[in-house]
Amino acid sequence: MALFKTGSMMLNFKFKLIALSLVFGLLLVMGTVTTNHIMLKNSLIEYVDQRDQQHLKRIKNNIQFVLEEKEQTDMSMIDVVTWKKIVTVSTRVDFTETFVPVDMFLQYPFSEFKQRHPDLAEQRLSLVDTNQLCVFGRPTEEKTLYIPIEINNQTVGYIGYSHRAELTEAIDIQLAERQRVLLTVGAIIVVLLSGLLLLPFGHYFIKPIESITEGMRQLTSGHFDTRLEVSRRDEIGQLQQDFNQLAISLEKNLESRNQWIADISHELRTPLTILRGDIEALRDGVRPLNNDNLDLLHSEVLHLNRLVDDLYQITLSDVGGLQYQMVPLEFGVLLKQTLEPYHYVASEKGLKLKLNLPKEPIKVCGDADRLQQMVTNLINNSIAYTDAPGQVKVSLFKTNKQLKLVFEDSSPSVSDEALGRLFERFYRAEASRNRRFGGAGIGLALVEQIVQAHQGTISADKSPMGGLLIQIELPL
Repeated sequence: MALFKTGSMMLNFKFKLIALSLVFGLLLVMGTVTTNHIMLKNSLIEYVDQRDQQHLKRIKNNIQFVLEEKEQTDMSMIDVVTWKKIVTVSTRVDFTETFVPVDMFLQYPFSEFKQRHPDLAEQRLSLVDTNQLCVFGRPTEEKTLYIPIEINNQTVGYIGYSHRAELTEAIDIQLAERQRVLLTVGAIIVVLLSGLLLLPFGHYFIKPIESITEGMRQLTSGHFDTRLEVSRRDEIGQLQQDFNQLAISLEKNLESRNQWIADISHELRTPLTILRGDIEALRDGVRPLNNDNLDLLHSEVLHLNRLVDDLYQITLSDVGGLQYQMVPLEFGVLLKQTLEPYHYVASEKGLKLKLNLPKEPIKVCGDADRLQQMVTNLINNSIAYTDAPGQVKVSLFKTNKQLKLVFEDSSPSVSDEALGRLFERFYRAEASRNRRFGGAGIGLALVEQIVQAHQGTISADKSPMGGLLIQIELPL
């Protein structure tokens, strides 16, 4: 049911995406068509207006030519019939470019029908005197434009006209309507083709999202081995890669958690088993109740207490419960006092502990208890993982504005892979669980957190002595 519901949601999302794209495209096309209609209309009007301008130019030239032919310096000789004849003839003839005498045009009979029914061009024109008062034709208005009529470089009158606001000729209107229909049909075809193309387009984007959704469902169910095929190089491909990285991290965390549970169970079970056996032996009288046997029990209790304390400390660090009291202190003195009892511990195991301290004091600002815990975990780690006969060397330096603390030990060393994971929580480079002081892989992780809390850095490398080298740098 859940799968069907998710598939239905994906289907709805696909059609929503297509519908949204279509609506957006439709609005875009409608806006484009509307704009084109307006531009087409204005362009046709401008074209017709330019055509009228040619007519006006010929009317002006013809009037000037007539006045010059009659040797007139004003327009008194032009009556209404002559005006209408000139306007009508000027649609086709320019007197300055023809060999036909002007009188033949002016004396040509002008029908009474044409006099009483002027064409559309005549209705928009007027002959205006020098005072811009209408003599013949359309009465002048504020928006009337004027073309000067000049004789001997002197203005003797004007031709008044107004720009077209609408198309008036039937052929012009028909052309505009035809273009409007073509644009509309073209827009509809574009939208339909876009809808057909959006189907594979939507599938192209939805399919990887469906795979990511299914993968997330698998991760939620605990199948951390789920991986997605990355076949794209865009943001969705990056999302698929991030998903795979998340799955890898979850899988590693699961393995680490399972390993830690196994390790910590073993580490806790070992001292508990020894304690139980020793106590039962003492109770049954198999072993005498003396100081030596009590010391063995006490040692196991201390071991168990150390494991529980490590778990407690790392848990406190996770929840922010570790408190740091930063005060100025002399680190060399703290280091020497902390390592003092470990000379005996090292010698008991067949190791030699060597401490190199600078002559001048090195003061830092830190928490004495946490720094002592850091040193204790490091020395315990070195002693626990160094074979006898061997050596552990601790050196303290001062470089510029930093304190450098170096722990080195002799063989065995660690692998290159382990070097990069030593500070991971619950990780142990030593796979065997039989080493008595192996710990649960928490000590070094806690050391790293203490170093970071003091604004320092920690790193691990192979030691020239054949073992492990851990270097800590703290600001002074």
